[in-house]
Amino acid sequence: MKLKILFLFTIIAFGNSVFGSAIIERPTYYNHASKPSNIIKSNINTVYDNETLNVAIKELNEKLKKTPDNYNLNISLADLYLKTKQYDKAYNELVYLNNLDRRNKLTAKSKEELTKIFNEAKQTGLNNPKKSSLYVNLAMLCQILNEPDKSEKYLNAALTSNADQKLILNAISKIYETSDDYTNAINICDKLLSLKPSNTDIRKLKASYYLQSHDSENAIKEYGIITDNNPNDDEAKYELYKLLSSKGLPEKDIIKQIYKDRNLAESLYNLADILIKNNNITDAKKYTQMLVTKYPDDVNGYILLAEIYKKEGKLKESYEVLNKIRDKADSNEAIAKYNVLLATLSSQPLQEANSLMATGLYAQALEVLKTADQENLYVILAQARANYFLSQKQKSLDYLNKAMTLYPNNSDVFCAFAYIYHKENDLDSAEKYIKEALKINPDNKTANDLMKIVKKSQADRYVNRIISAFESQNYTEAMRLINEALQISPDYGLLYYYKGLTYIAQNNYAASTAALYKSLELDKSNITTYFYLGIAFDNLSEPSNALMYYQKFINLLPKDELGESEKLKYAKERIQKLKQ
Repeated sequence: MKLKILFLFTIIAFGNSVFGSAIIERPTYYNHASKPSNIIKSNINTVYDNETLNVAIKELNEKLKKTPDNYNLNISLADLYLKTKQYDKAYNELVYLNNLDRRNKLTAKSKEELTKIFNEAKQTGLNNPKKSSLYVNLAMLCQILNEPDKSEKYLNAALTSNADQKLILNAISKIYETSDDYTNAINICDKLLSLKPSNTDIRKLKASYYLQSHDSENAIKEYGIITDNNPNDDEAKYELYKLLSSKGLPEKDIIKQIYKDRNLAESLYNLADILIKNNNITDAKKYTQMLVTKYPDDVNGYILLAEIYKKEGKLKESYEVLNKIRDKADSNEAIAKYNVLLATLSSQPLQEANSLMATGLYAQALEVLKTADQENLYVILAQARANYFLSQKQKSLDYLNKAMTLYPNNSDVFCAFAYIYHKENDLDSAEKYIKEALKINPDNKTANDLMKIVKKSQADRYVNRIISAFESQNYTEAMRLINEALQISPDYGLLYYYKGLTYIAQNNYAASTAALYKSLELDKSNITTYFYLGIAFDNLSEPSNALMYYQKFINLLPKDELGESEKLKYAKERIQKLKQ
C-alpha cells in the first residue's frame, strides 16, 4: 500500500558529525536490492577436524560461485572432499579439472597440485587399516591421471578387500564411461556378482556394457535374469522389451519371454502400464487394445485406454471410455485408478485455463474450462476466479457456493472465499474464512500465506496514523502504533523500516540499525533503508559502515532515479566528507 504523504523530522547531530534536517519518505522499492555479501576468511590449510573442514567446503563452494574460473579453488575443494572421505564429490571435481586439462586450461601449478592430491590419498590408503574405500578412490584418481593399469590394480584390491559394493559399482561406471574396454568392465562386474550374485544394480551395469559392445543376446540374458528374480523391476522389463521388440519378435513371444507363463491379462496390463510410464504411447496403445479386445469385461484395460487418450490430448474420447465403465469397477484398486484418472482429466484444461488467467485472459479461460469435469473442485474454483476478474461477482459467489455444497469440508473452498473478501477489502470476513480453512487443514499453505497477506493489509491501516504521528513529532505515539501493528503482522518489513526511522528521530542510533537490518531481512527491495543505515552508522562514528551503506544506496538507485534528489545529494556529500 503506497502513500504519497511525506513526513519531516530533524536528525540531531552528535560527536563530530553535522547533519541538517532530512526528508524521510515512504520507501521506494526495487527488486534488485540485496544485503552485503559476507567475506570468507577461512584458510583451508589450517583446518583439521571434520566440522571445520565442512565449513571450509561450504565457503569454497560459495567462492566458486563468485569466481568460477579460479581452478585452484576446485583443486582445494577436491582435496577437502578427500580429507572428509566424500570420494564421489572429490571425483566429480577431479573429472572437471581433467576436462579443463584437455582444453589446456590448467596451469603447471594446478597439475602439480593435482598429482600431490593423488600421492597424499595413496599414502593415506597405505597407512590406513580401513583402506578398502580408499582403494576405490585411488582407482578413480589413476583413471583421471591416465594410468589405466594402476586403476585396474586398485579396483581389484578394492574387490578383494570387501569395499563397499555401491562405491565400487559407482567407480566402475565412472571409470569405464569414457572407455571402450567393455571386456574388462564385464569381468569386474562378474567378480562383483560372485561376491553378491543377487545385486540387481551390478547386473544392470553388466547388461549395459554388453549393449555398448553390441552384444544384445547377452544383454537380453542379463535382463531376463533380473526380471526372473525381481518380478517388480519395471525398469528391467522395459529394457528387455526394447531389446526384444528391436528384433521384430511377435507380440505374444515378447510377452512370453518377459512374463513367462504368468496370467496373460495381468501381463498385458503390466506391460502397457510400463510403456505408458516410459511415454511409449504407440506401443502401449497396441497392447492395451489387445487387452480390451481379449478381455472386454476387464475394467483395468479401459482405464489404461482412457489414460492413453488423455496423453494423446483426446479428452473427449477419454471421458467416453470412462463413461462406459462408470459403474463397473469392482475392486478398490480399480475404483481408485478410475477416480484418479477422472480427476487428472480435468487437470489439462485446468492448467491451460490457469495459464490464460495468468495473462489476464479470463473469458478464454472460461471457454477452456467447459471441456473439464464440471464437478471437479479445482475446475469450479477456477470458474469462480475467472468470473470474479470479469466483474461477475455474483456468478463467482455462485460457483463458490456450488463448491461448498459439493465439498463442505475442503479447506481450499474456504480459502477461495477468503481471497475474494480480501480483494473486496473486507479483511475481517477474509480472516474468518481463513481460520475455518486452517481448522480443517492447519498445514494448508495457501491459507497460511493468505493469512499473512490479510494480516499485512490489516497492519497497513496503521500506516496513515504512523505518518500523522511523525508529522506532529509525536514519536512515542508513532512507536506505540508501530508495535501494535507488528502484533498483527510481525513479518511486515515496512513497519521495521518506520521503527528504525523513529529510533533515529529519538537519537537511538544503535537500536535503529537493528530495526533497519530486520526491515532488509524481510524486504530487500526497499533501497531507502540503506540510506538510513548510512545515517545511523554516521552518527555512531562508524565511518566505514556509513560509507558502505551510503554507497550501496547510490549504487542500487536505477538510472532513471539518479537525478539530484535530496537524499542522493546528502549521501554524496557525506561520502566526500567521510573519505577526507
